[in-house]
Amino acid sequence: MKKTLTYTLILLIILISISCNNRNEKRVLNEKENSSYEDTFRIKIHRYEKELFSIETNNLKNGLKKLSDEYSFFISPSSLDDSLNLTQMKNYLTDKRVRELYEACIKKYPDVNDLETSFTEIFKKYKKLFPNKNIPEVYTYVSDLLYEKPIIYADSVLIIALDLYLGRNYKYYKMLGQPEYKVDRFSKEYIYVDCMREIANSLIPQSKDIKTFIDFIIYEGKILYFLDVMLADTPDSLKIYYSPEQLNWCTENESNIWSFIIERKLLYSKDAAIISKLCADGPFTSVFSKQSPARVGHWIGWNIVKSFMKKNNQITLEQLLKNQDSQDILTRSGYKPSK
Repeated sequence: MKKTLTYTLILLIILISISCNNRNEKRVLNEKENSSYEDTFRIKIHRYEKELFSIETNNLKNGLKKLSDEYSFFISPSSLDDSLNLTQMKNYLTDKRVRELYEACIKKYPDVNDLETSFTEIFKKYKKLFPNKNIPEVYTYVSDLLYEKPIIYADSVLIIALDLYLGRNYKYYKMLGQPEYKVDRFSKEYIYVDCMREIANSLIPQSKDIKTFIDFIIYEGKILYFLDVMLADTPDSLKIYYSPEQLNWCTENESNIWSFIIERKLLYSKDAAIISKLCADGPFTSVFSKQSPARVGHWIGWNIVKSFMKKNNQITLEQLLKNQDSQDILTRSGYKPSK
Protein backbone atom coordinates (compact mmCIF):
# COMPACT_ATOMS: atom_id res chain seq x y z
CA MET A 1 0.00 0.00 0.00
CA LYS A 2 1.49 3.32 -1.04
CA LYS A 3 1.90 5.84 1.75
CA THR A 4 1.05 9.47 1.14
CA LEU A 5 3.80 12.06 0.75
CA THR A 6 2.09 13.99 3.52
CA TYR A 7 2.70 11.32 6.09
CA THR A 8 6.35 10.86 5.09
CA LEU A 9 6.92 14.54 5.78
CA ILE A 10 5.05 14.34 9.08
CA LEU A 11 7.24 11.42 10.13
CA LEU A 12 10.37 13.39 9.29
CA ILE A 13 9.12 16.24 11.48
CA ILE A 14 8.59 13.75 14.30
CA LEU A 15 12.06 12.26 14.04
CA ILE A 16 13.83 15.60 13.68
CA SER A 17 11.88 17.09 16.55
CA ILE A 18 12.64 14.15 18.82
CA SER A 19 16.34 14.42 18.05
CA CYS A 20 16.54 18.15 18.57
CA ASN A 21 13.92 18.99 21.15
CA ASN A 22 15.27 20.03 24.53
CA ARG A 23 12.07 21.24 26.13
CA ASN A 24 11.61 18.28 28.45
CA GLU A 25 13.60 18.90 31.60
CA LYS A 26 15.85 15.98 32.47
CA ARG A 27 15.70 15.58 36.21
CA VAL A 28 16.92 12.88 38.55
CA LEU A 29 14.78 12.45 41.65
CA ASN A 30 16.40 11.99 45.02
CA GLU A 31 15.06 9.30 47.36
CA LYS A 32 12.65 11.59 49.21
CA GLU A 33 11.31 13.12 46.02
CA ASN A 34 10.99 9.69 44.46
CA SER A 35 8.72 8.49 47.28
CA SER A 36 6.42 11.49 46.84
CA TYR A 37 6.60 11.06 43.07
CA GLU A 38 5.31 7.48 43.29
CA ASP A 39 2.27 8.58 45.27
CA THR A 40 1.16 11.18 42.74
CA PHE A 41 2.60 9.86 39.50
CA ARG A 42 0.23 8.96 36.67
CA ILE A 43 0.88 8.62 32.98
CA LYS A 44 -1.19 10.92 30.81
CA ILE A 45 -1.45 9.89 27.18
CA HIS A 46 -1.61 12.81 24.78
CA ARG A 47 -4.09 12.07 21.99
CA TYR A 48 -2.49 13.91 19.08
CA GLU A 49 -4.86 12.36 16.56
CA LYS A 50 -7.94 13.63 18.44
CA GLU A 51 -6.58 17.16 18.68
CA LEU A 52 -5.34 17.21 15.10
CA PHE A 53 -8.53 15.93 13.47
CA SER A 54 -10.65 18.37 15.48
CA ILE A 55 -9.04 21.33 13.70
CA GLU A 56 -11.17 23.10 11.10
CA THR A 57 -9.26 22.75 7.85
CA ASN A 58 -10.28 26.24 6.75
CA ASN A 59 -8.43 27.61 9.79
CA LEU A 60 -5.59 25.11 9.76
CA LYS A 61 -2.64 27.36 10.52
CA ASN A 62 -4.17 28.84 13.68
CA GLY A 63 -5.36 25.42 14.81
CA LEU A 64 -1.90 23.91 14.42
CA LYS A 65 -0.30 26.82 16.25
CA LYS A 66 -2.56 26.18 19.23
CA LEU A 67 -1.31 22.59 19.33
CA SER A 68 2.35 23.34 18.80
CA ASP A 69 3.25 23.70 22.49
CA GLU A 70 1.81 20.39 23.66
CA TYR A 71 2.69 18.59 20.43
CA SER A 72 6.01 20.16 19.56
CA PHE A 73 7.30 16.72 18.60
CA PHE A 74 4.81 16.65 15.74
CA ILE A 75 4.40 20.30 14.85
CA SER A 76 7.30 22.63 14.18
CA PRO A 77 5.96 26.21 14.53
CA SER A 78 8.44 27.52 11.96
CA SER A 79 7.08 25.08 9.36
CA LEU A 80 3.62 26.65 9.57
CA ASP A 81 4.77 29.70 7.63
CA ASP A 82 5.31 27.50 4.58
CA SER A 83 2.10 27.24 2.55
CA LEU A 84 3.27 23.94 1.04
CA ASN A 85 3.43 22.35 4.50
CA LEU A 86 -0.07 23.54 5.26
CA THR A 87 -1.37 22.18 1.97
CA GLN A 88 0.22 18.82 2.65
CA MET A 89 -1.25 18.73 6.14
CA LYS A 90 -4.69 19.59 4.77
CA ASN A 91 -4.37 16.79 2.21
CA TYR A 92 -3.47 14.40 5.02
CA LEU A 93 -6.44 15.43 7.16
CA THR A 94 -8.89 15.10 4.27
CA ASP A 95 -7.46 11.91 2.78
CA LYS A 96 -10.21 9.26 2.66
CA ARG A 97 -8.11 6.40 3.97
CA VAL A 98 -6.51 8.48 6.71
CA ARG A 99 -9.96 9.62 7.85
CA GLU A 100 -11.13 6.00 7.95
CA LEU A 101 -8.09 5.05 10.01
CA TYR A 102 -8.76 7.90 12.41
CA GLU A 103 -12.41 6.94 12.83
CA ALA A 104 -11.41 3.30 13.41
CA CYS A 105 -8.94 4.45 16.09
CA ILE A 106 -11.61 6.52 17.85
CA LYS A 107 -14.04 3.60 17.72
CA LYS A 108 -11.44 1.17 19.09
CA TYR A 109 -9.94 3.65 21.55
CA PRO A 110 -12.65 6.17 22.54
CA ASP A 111 -10.51 6.71 25.63
CA VAL A 112 -7.19 5.33 26.78
CA ASN A 113 -7.85 5.08 30.51
CA ASP A 114 -6.82 1.44 30.65
CA LEU A 115 -3.59 2.17 28.79
CA GLU A 116 -2.83 5.06 31.14
CA THR A 117 -3.43 2.88 34.20
CA SER A 118 -1.22 0.07 32.92
CA PHE A 119 1.56 2.38 31.76
CA THR A 120 1.48 4.13 35.13
CA GLU A 121 2.25 0.87 36.93
CA ILE A 122 4.85 -0.15 34.35
CA PHE A 123 6.74 3.13 34.58
CA LYS A 124 6.61 3.20 38.37
CA LYS A 125 8.48 -0.08 38.28
CA TYR A 126 10.79 1.25 35.57
CA LYS A 127 11.67 4.32 37.65
CA LYS A 128 12.55 2.17 40.67
CA LEU A 129 14.89 0.01 38.62
CA PHE A 130 16.32 2.82 36.47
CA PRO A 131 16.17 5.95 38.69
CA ASN A 132 18.44 7.93 36.37
CA LYS A 133 16.24 7.43 33.33
CA ASN A 134 13.46 9.72 32.18
CA ILE A 135 9.83 8.70 32.22
CA PRO A 136 8.73 9.48 28.67
CA GLU A 137 5.77 11.57 27.64
CA VAL A 138 3.38 9.21 25.84
CA TYR A 139 1.58 10.22 22.64
CA THR A 140 -0.77 8.49 20.22
CA TYR A 141 -1.29 9.35 16.56
CA VAL A 142 -2.45 7.98 13.19
CA SER A 143 0.60 6.88 11.22
CA ASP A 144 -1.15 6.05 7.94
CA LEU A 145 -0.12 2.40 8.44
CA LEU A 146 3.61 2.87 8.86
CA TYR A 147 3.97 -0.77 9.84
CA GLU A 148 7.79 -0.61 9.93
CA LYS A 149 7.62 1.66 12.97
CA PRO A 150 4.49 1.18 15.11
CA ILE A 151 6.34 2.61 18.12
CA ILE A 152 8.79 5.51 18.17
CA TYR A 153 10.88 5.96 21.31
CA ALA A 154 13.60 8.49 22.01
CA ASP A 155 14.60 9.16 25.62
CA SER A 156 11.75 11.40 26.75
CA VAL A 157 9.10 10.59 24.13
CA LEU A 158 7.09 7.42 23.44
CA ILE A 159 4.79 7.58 20.41
CA ILE A 160 2.20 4.91 19.61
CA ALA A 161 0.63 4.52 16.16
CA LEU A 162 -2.88 3.49 17.16
CA ASP A 163 -3.82 2.63 13.58
CA LEU A 164 -1.43 -0.34 13.84
CA TYR A 165 -3.28 -1.80 16.83
CA LEU A 166 -6.83 -2.10 15.51
CA GLY A 167 -6.99 -5.91 15.59
CA ARG A 168 -5.62 -8.44 13.11
CA ASN A 169 -8.84 -8.48 11.07
CA TYR A 170 -8.94 -4.77 10.29
CA LYS A 171 -9.67 -4.42 6.57
CA TYR A 172 -6.66 -2.36 5.50
CA TYR A 173 -4.12 -4.72 7.02
CA LYS A 174 -4.74 -7.28 4.28
CA MET A 175 -3.65 -4.67 1.72
CA LEU A 176 -0.24 -4.09 3.29
CA GLY A 177 1.33 -7.19 1.79
CA GLN A 178 2.55 -8.30 5.19
CA PRO A 179 2.63 -12.00 6.18
CA GLU A 180 -0.03 -13.24 8.57
CA TYR A 181 2.41 -13.76 11.43
CA LYS A 182 3.13 -10.02 11.40
CA VAL A 183 -0.48 -8.97 10.94
CA ASP A 184 -1.32 -11.06 14.01
CA ARG A 185 0.67 -8.52 16.05
CA PHE A 186 -1.47 -5.55 15.00
CA SER A 187 -3.60 -5.93 18.11
CA LYS A 188 -4.01 -4.00 21.34
CA GLU A 189 -2.39 -6.64 23.54
CA TYR A 190 0.96 -6.01 21.82
CA ILE A 191 1.12 -2.29 22.61
CA TYR A 192 2.91 -2.75 25.94
CA VAL A 193 5.27 -5.38 24.54
CA ASP A 194 6.23 -3.22 21.56
CA CYS A 195 6.71 -0.12 23.71
CA MET A 196 8.87 -1.79 26.32
CA ARG A 197 10.87 -3.60 23.65
CA GLU A 198 11.82 -0.23 22.16
CA ILE A 199 12.86 1.04 25.58
CA ALA A 200 14.89 -2.13 26.25
CA ASN A 201 16.75 -1.62 22.97
CA SER A 202 17.75 1.84 24.11
CA LEU A 203 19.15 0.51 27.40
CA ILE A 204 21.50 -2.08 25.90
CA PRO A 205 24.87 -0.74 24.71
CA GLN A 206 25.35 -1.24 20.99
CA SER A 207 28.63 -2.90 20.03
CA LYS A 208 30.11 -2.25 16.59
CA ASP A 209 32.02 -5.54 16.66
CA ILE A 210 31.05 -8.35 14.31
CA LYS A 211 28.48 -10.39 16.19
CA THR A 212 28.60 -14.09 16.86
CA PHE A 213 25.51 -16.26 17.25
CA ILE A 214 25.81 -16.17 21.05
CA ASP A 215 25.95 -12.36 20.94
CA PHE A 216 22.72 -12.22 18.95
CA ILE A 217 20.76 -14.57 21.17
CA ILE A 218 22.02 -13.10 24.46
CA TYR A 219 21.07 -9.62 23.22
CA GLU A 220 17.54 -10.77 22.49
CA GLY A 221 17.48 -12.74 25.73
CA LYS A 222 18.16 -9.54 27.64
CA ILE A 223 15.25 -7.80 25.94
CA LEU A 224 12.90 -10.66 26.73
CA TYR A 225 14.06 -10.78 30.35
CA PHE A 226 13.45 -7.01 30.58
CA LEU A 227 9.90 -7.72 29.41
CA ASP A 228 9.63 -10.41 32.09
CA VAL A 229 10.36 -7.82 34.74
CA MET A 230 8.35 -4.93 33.31
CA LEU A 231 5.36 -6.97 32.12
CA ALA A 232 5.16 -9.69 34.75
CA ASP A 233 1.49 -10.44 34.04
CA THR A 234 1.90 -10.68 30.28
CA PRO A 235 1.96 -14.22 28.82
CA ASP A 236 5.37 -15.35 27.60
CA SER A 237 3.89 -16.11 24.19
CA LEU A 238 3.02 -12.44 23.67
CA LYS A 239 6.48 -11.26 24.74
CA ILE A 240 8.17 -13.34 22.06
CA TYR A 241 5.38 -13.05 19.46
CA TYR A 242 4.51 -16.75 19.57
CA SER A 243 1.23 -18.56 19.76
CA PRO A 244 0.78 -20.72 22.89
CA GLU A 245 1.29 -23.77 20.66
CA GLN A 246 4.58 -22.45 19.33
CA LEU A 247 5.80 -21.72 22.84
CA ASN A 248 4.90 -25.27 23.85
CA TRP A 249 6.86 -26.60 20.87
CA CYS A 250 9.96 -24.77 22.08
CA THR A 251 9.54 -26.07 25.62
CA GLU A 252 9.13 -29.65 24.42
CA ASN A 253 12.10 -29.39 22.05
CA GLU A 254 14.48 -27.28 24.13
CA SER A 255 17.13 -29.99 24.47
CA ASN A 256 16.93 -30.80 20.74
CA ILE A 257 17.41 -27.13 19.80
CA TRP A 258 20.38 -26.83 22.16
CA SER A 259 21.92 -30.07 20.86
CA PHE A 260 21.58 -28.79 17.29
CA ILE A 261 23.46 -25.61 18.24
CA ILE A 262 26.23 -27.38 20.17
CA GLU A 263 26.80 -30.27 17.77
CA ARG A 264 27.24 -27.89 14.85
CA LYS A 265 29.48 -25.54 16.86
CA LEU A 266 27.21 -22.59 16.18
CA LEU A 267 27.65 -20.61 19.41
CA TYR A 268 30.61 -18.60 18.13
CA SER A 269 29.71 -18.69 14.47
CA LYS A 270 29.65 -15.42 12.52
CA ASP A 271 27.92 -17.06 9.56
CA ALA A 272 25.12 -14.64 8.69
CA ALA A 273 23.12 -17.36 6.93
CA ILE A 274 22.89 -19.71 9.91
CA ILE A 275 22.32 -16.82 12.33
CA SER A 276 19.45 -15.68 10.12
CA LYS A 277 17.93 -19.17 10.01
CA LEU A 278 17.78 -19.33 13.80
CA CYS A 279 17.11 -15.67 14.62
CA ALA A 280 15.24 -14.05 11.73
CA ASP A 281 11.51 -13.46 11.80
CA GLY A 282 9.28 -15.73 9.79
CA PRO A 283 6.51 -18.33 9.96
CA PHE A 284 8.85 -21.09 11.26
CA THR A 285 12.52 -22.08 11.65
CA SER A 286 13.55 -23.82 8.44
CA VAL A 287 16.14 -26.14 10.01
CA PHE A 288 13.39 -27.64 12.15
CA SER A 289 9.80 -28.62 11.35
CA LYS A 290 7.02 -26.36 10.11
CA GLN A 291 5.49 -26.69 13.56
CA SER A 292 8.44 -24.80 15.01
CA PRO A 293 8.22 -21.01 15.45
CA ALA A 294 10.77 -18.60 14.02
CA ARG A 295 13.53 -17.10 16.15
CA VAL A 296 14.18 -20.19 18.25
CA GLY A 297 17.65 -18.74 18.86
CA HIS A 298 16.03 -15.86 20.69
CA TRP A 299 14.07 -18.27 22.83
CA ILE A 300 17.28 -20.10 23.78
CA GLY A 301 18.94 -16.77 24.58
CA TRP A 302 16.00 -15.90 26.82
CA ASN A 303 16.43 -19.12 28.77
CA ILE A 304 20.17 -18.57 29.13
CA VAL A 305 19.57 -15.08 30.54
CA LYS A 306 16.85 -16.33 32.90
CA SER A 307 19.22 -19.02 34.17
CA PHE A 308 21.99 -16.43 34.60
CA MET A 309 19.78 -14.11 36.64
CA LYS A 310 18.47 -16.98 38.77
CA LYS A 311 22.00 -18.13 39.65
CA ASN A 312 23.33 -14.58 40.13
CA ASN A 313 20.52 -12.87 42.01
CA GLN A 314 22.81 -10.08 43.19
CA ILE A 315 22.96 -8.79 39.61
CA THR A 316 20.55 -5.95 38.92
CA LEU A 317 18.54 -5.65 35.73
CA GLU A 318 20.54 -2.57 34.77
CA GLN A 319 23.83 -4.45 35.27
CA LEU A 320 22.55 -7.31 33.13
CA LEU A 321 21.66 -5.01 30.26
CA LYS A 322 25.05 -3.27 30.41
CA ASN A 323 27.04 -6.51 30.43
CA GLN A 324 28.32 -6.91 26.87
CA ASP A 325 30.25 -10.12 27.60
CA SER A 326 27.99 -12.83 26.19
CA GLN A 327 30.47 -15.54 27.12
CA ASP A 328 30.41 -14.39 30.76
CA ILE A 329 26.61 -14.57 30.82
CA LEU A 330 26.59 -18.00 29.19
CA THR A 331 29.27 -19.42 31.50
CA ARG A 332 27.73 -18.08 34.69
CA SER A 333 24.24 -19.13 33.63
CA GLY A 334 25.10 -22.81 33.92
CA TYR A 335 22.51 -23.31 31.21
CA LYS A 336 21.96 -26.93 30.23
CA PRO A 337 18.47 -28.05 29.27
CA SER A 338 17.36 -31.40 30.59
CA LYS A 339 16.65 -34.14 28.06
